[in-house]
Amino acid sequence: MSTELDVAGLLWAAGILSIPILLALPMRLAWRLFIGVGHEESQYRNSVRQIIDAGKQVSPFRTTLDDLARSLHIQPSKQRLIEADLFHPLTISHFLLLPTIIIFPLAAIMALPIILLGLPILILIEYILIRKRLLIRTLKEMERVLHWQVIHIPKPHRGSMEKVGNVNEFSNHVIHFNYVPQGAFLGLFAWLIVHWIFKFDSWGIELAISAILYIILLGGLGVLNTAFESDLVFVDPAKGRLVPVDQWLESILKPVVGIGLLFLVVRNLIDEARTDNPVLFASTVIILLYGASVVGIAYKWGYSMWRGDQVRRMFETQIVEHLRPLSYNLTRSRGRIEFTAQMTMDERLAQISEQPQKQLTFADLQSIPNSENNGNIPSNPMKK
Repeated sequence: MSTELDVAGLLWAAGILSIPILLALPMRLAWRLFIGVGHEESQYRNSVRQIIDAGKQVSPFRTTLDDLARSLHIQPSKQRLIEADLFHPLTISHFLLLPTIIIFPLAAIMALPIILLGLPILILIEYILIRKRLLIRTLKEMERVLHWQVIHIPKPHRGSMEKVGNVNEFSNHVIHFNYVPQGAFLGLFAWLIVHWIFKFDSWGIELAISAILYIILLGGLGVLNTAFESDLVFVDPAKGRLVPVDQWLESILKPVVGIGLLFLVVRNLIDEARTDNPVLFASTVIILLYGASVVGIAYKWGYSMWRGDQVRRMFETQIVEHLRPLSYNLTRSRGRIEFTAQMTMDERLAQISEQPQKQLTFADLQSIPNSENNGNIPSNPMKK
């Protein structure tokens, strides 16, 4: 076994691994152009941002926004795409994996065996975390130990156009693609761990064990992400900060998986440059990265359509029952931020789900956020 470092192979491998990074920047620019940078798209985007800044949900303004889009000659599919981009913005990690959306329909069929194998595991994890109430008990214990408080701040996209239109529409791909980097990098992390620790002679055995580990990790992550769409926020009084629960989960995963990936890729790459084929290793990393992305988006999309609403409603019921959080409005007006309690979480959920919701006019939209308080600091309704 040779211990001499294959410098040429190492350079080729580094070049292959840099391909997603080199593609990410032009893809980001192309994405901006695809979403629309014209006057009409910018005007519609600013109107939606006005609602977001006012701490409102989109649903009461749906009729107004539809009328505005028609007046600006924006097609409904483009309108939904603009909203998806605003409510679920793509970061640089998404653009590293953006080719997955293009190859997804064909690649999802190839990944179908892994997806079907993972469904029973996904249901088992859901049963343990949600139906057996392990997740809600964990949150309650975190409140006690960390001296945090769980509150409810509804996100502005509640009542948006996410469920309107063709299920295969590009805007729906963007919505579900938002969580894909977590799953994709987690899949690559699982394979690198197995590759580093066990060093199997058979790639088939190595990939099979990695797939099982990935399915378990992805199943847990998928259930947690679906449950945390309930718009929960951690309040940390000691540090004076608000942390959405889903972002708190991501803040834990990012350094662990990110630093772990960097270490494992460099470590394995150097080993391969000394003992085997670094180019083959780098090519495998790229293939598995995009393959894990395909499985991740298929899991998220399929699970969201199949069990998403039921899991979210079940978890919301448990939150109301065990934590009894208050629901707050977080608004911004001319540099001043207002953070006020409005009602209990169950009252807010009933209000959001109320059908039909009262539609506000274009004049109401233009007057936000000055129409309610007129510059006065509102009293806390929970003290009345």
